[in-house]
Amino acid sequence: MAGNLETPFEILIVPENEIIRTCYSCGKSYPETVRFCPLDGVDLEYAPPPIDDLGKSFVRSRKWIAVSILGAALVILVSVFMISGRFDSLSRGATESGELIVRTTPSGATIYLDGSQMGATPIRLANIQPGVHEVRAIYPGYKNGSARIEILPSAQLRVVWDLVPLRELPKERYVAEFLRSGQRIGAWDSLKLE
Repeated sequence: MAGNLETPFEILIVPENEIIRTCYSCGKSYPETVRFCPLDGVDLEYAPPPIDDLGKSFVRSRKWIAVSILGAALVILVSVFMISGRFDSLSRGATESGELIVRTTPSGATIYLDGSQMGATPIRLANIQPGVHEVRAIYPGYKNGSARIEILPSAQLRVVWDLVPLRELPKERYVAEFLRSGQRIGAWDSLKLE
């Protein structure tokens, strides 16, 4: 024979007047003299209430509704903070600043950040609060450069401007003298910006 095919089972014969207890865990029945289920140790005197009765009083209560709404609001709030990246900065107690590096051609342009003069290019500006800022570059004889930038926490932003001259400068130098009756009355230099 290939193994034991017999399955042990128990037949419980109980007199008609004897009380039977059923284990709610395994479903087996035992006489009243047995207090604990021999299979899983469950107390046979404990009868759990029906599942329908457990939830009725709690689900219908106003407290449960209020707790559910507050819990859902908290989950949404935490999710929004985590998605926006502000959860980390709030847990650290402060937002981290960013850095701005500005270079211009020609160098030496005056740089303004949100209307405040910061210095001349090339320039590195540290400890800038994250957010949107206005940057301007001003150099005499050139069109002003202006841009709206966004500084991110713990990030470095580089801005490079090729400033455009207000008028085209000649590539060669021309000098002219104005004479009247052989006397000099004026001069003109093509490289001077007047």
